Amino acid sequence: MLDWFARIPRIELAEPSWLLLLPLFALAAWFRAWREHLGKTPAILFPGVERLKDSGFDAHLWLREMPHWLRWSAFVLCVLALTGPHLLFRQSEAESRGIDVILALDISESMLQKDVGGTSRLDAAREVSRNFVLRRSNDRIGLVVFRGKGYTQCPLTLDHEVLAMLLDRLSPGVIQDDGTAIGTAILIAVNRLKASESLHKVLILVTDGENNAGEVGPGTAASIAARSGVRIYVINAGFKVVEDRIDPPEESGRYIQKDEESLQGIARTTGGGYFRVEDPAAFDQTIRSIDRLEKKRFTGPVMEHRSGLFLPLLTMAILLLLLEVVLSNTRLLRIP
Repeated sequence: MLDWFARIPRIELAEPSWLLLLPLFALAAWFRAWREHLGKTPAILFPGVERLKDSGFDAHLWLREMPHWLRWSAFVLCVLALTGPHLLFRQSEAESRGIDVILALDISESMLQKDVGGTSRLDAAREVSRNFVLRRSNDRIGLVVFRGKGYTQCPLTLDHEVLAMLLDRLSPGVIQDDGTAIGTAILIAVNRLKASESLHKVLILVTDGENNAGEVGPGTAASIAARSGVRIYVINAGFKVVEDRIDPPEESGRYIQKDEESLQGIARTTGGGYFRVEDPAAFDQTIRSIDRLEKKRFTGPVMEHRSGLFLPLLTMAILLLLLEVVLSNTRLLRIP
C-alpha cells in the first residue's frame, strides 16, 4: 500500500507565496456579492425590460452568473501559474527504463488439453500472457514459441499491441515437429537477450511437458542462461483436464508432470522461480506474482521527473477569459 501511495504524482510549488492572493480574491468576490445584495451596484435602467423578459431574453440564474465564475476561475488559474507548479513523478530506475522479458510458450499438442472449465492450457497461456504484455508499458518484451523445435515469433519490442496480436493468433500448427524442446527454447531466448543492453533480463517459460526433443538439455541451457545473467521463471501449466480426453487420465484426472524436478532445476540454477498452476485463475495469479517479484527485485535508485504546469495553467486562464468576454457580449449580455 505504501508503494502505491509513493507512485502517486505530487505537485511542488516554486513560489507558494503567490497563494496569498487567493484570500484577497475571495474577499473581493464577497464584497461584490454584498453590494449587489444591497442594490448598490451601478446600473442604467431601460424601459420595457419586463417585455424583454417575457419574450424569452431572461437567462437562468446559473447562466447570468457564468461570466463571473469564468472570470474568477481565470484569476485563480493565473495565481496558480505564478506559483511555478511542477508535477513530480518518482520512479525507480527499473520502472523508468524497463526490463527485457522473453516469453517462451509451449505450443505442443498437449497444450490443447482443456481444464474443467473448458479452457485449453494454450488459450489460458495466450490470454494471461497478453494481459501481462499490455501491463508492462516500459518493458521490451519478445516471444519465443516451441514444440519439437523452437523459433522467435517476435523479437524484443516496445510495440506491445503487435505482440498481443501475435499471441492471439498463436496455434500449434506454426511448428510441425512433434515433441517438447525446452532446452532449445531456452537457448533461443538467451541468444535474443544476449544482444540486449539491459542489465535486467528475464525469461518466462510456460510448458506442461517434459523435454523430449532438441539437442540441448534443459540443465545445460539453464547454466548458459545463468552465465548470461538471465533469470528464468518456469510455469508448469499442468491443469486439471476433462475425464473424456484421448489420453488415459492419471488419478483424479490430473495431468502429472513427469520431469517436474528438471523444471525446478532450471529456475533454481538461474535464480528465478518455479510455479505449478492447475487452472487459468492460478495461471493469472502466477504471472502477476512474477510481475511483482521483478518490480520488487529491481527497485534501484529513485529517479524524479518534473513536468512544468505554468504554460498549461496560463493557457487555460486565457481561454476562460476569452470565453467570458464572448459570452458577456453576446448571449449573456446584461440589460441593465
